[in-house]
Amino acid sequence: MEFEQVVPKSFPRNLLDKDWKQRKCYYPKGRKEFLDLVHNMLVKDDDVWLVTLPKSGTTWMQELLWLVVNNFDFDAAKSEHLEVRTPFMEFEYIVKEDLKTALRPVEMLSSPRLIKSHLPLPLLPAQLWSKQPKLIYVYRDPKDALVSQYYFGRSMGFNMDKSLEQFLTEKIESDEAEADFDHVTEFYALRSKPWLYYTSFERMKMNLRKIIEDICQFLDRSITEEQMNQMLKHLSFEQMKANPKTNHIWEVEQIRSKNKLPYEDHSFVRKGKVGGFKEELSPEFISKIDSWINKNLMKQNVTLNHLLLLND
Repeated sequence: MEFEQVVPKSFPRNLLDKDWKQRKCYYPKGRKEFLDLVHNMLVKDDDVWLVTLPKSGTTWMQELLWLVVNNFDFDAAKSEHLEVRTPFMEFEYIVKEDLKTALRPVEMLSSPRLIKSHLPLPLLPAQLWSKQPKLIYVYRDPKDALVSQYYFGRSMGFNMDKSLEQFLTEKIESDEAEADFDHVTEFYALRSKPWLYYTSFERMKMNLRKIIEDICQFLDRSITEEQMNQMLKHLSFEQMKANPKTNHIWEVEQIRSKNKLPYEDHSFVRKGKVGGFKEELSPEFISKIDSWINKNLMKQNVTLNHLLLLND
């Protein structure tokens, strides 16, 4: 997929005091009109937004949020695909490339809407910066996230001509991957705002109960001990992996149908580990990626452990 640099129509200057003229944003080539549509999109006060980089624990948090927002309706969750209940905002346009219907899945949701996006802060709807609805951000160690991206891509016919190390080498040499560090550090800088909840995949793995309690408090919802136990079981790795409604089958089948490429079968919920990259990459290559991460984070004056909330 070819990316191009895009210039946002405006920047969230009211949120962060930084040199926005130096901020570089990238998006798949030829989709600027879609980004303009998103920029002008109506945001509702009671929206709940989930923003992440790809393969960062998004689906795990998405299912958690949907259940909290919808009063722990496990039967409804098991009867409909997650991506139908809480749409990935960019997906409709990825598949159909029709500006008239691009935001329809989001617009058709009843309130409160739970909306997922991978867009960086400057490319999200401008009303989000002013109305400041509740927003949850999840980050993950880039090494695990990128390995997971590789296998998920292969399940749709992408990366079939590349080894994992070839894919990762291309990634860390790309401009758009460097911009991912702006993606996370901007939300990290906003983590103390009352409308934003920032966490990491690693923190979710360490203490899921605490994350659920935090989210309930953040969204002003109560939870009983019975509901908590149901949540912990439903959101366990084993249950998430076995659940056809949380493995993005609905989305993957549309991508496969559109592109008609040879593919491999990989479960969307694949390993769900912290540090799983160690089973996939040589120590030398891990060191190479770590150097790339550290070089970029030095510019941001933050460490990876800070972003993963492992120093708290």
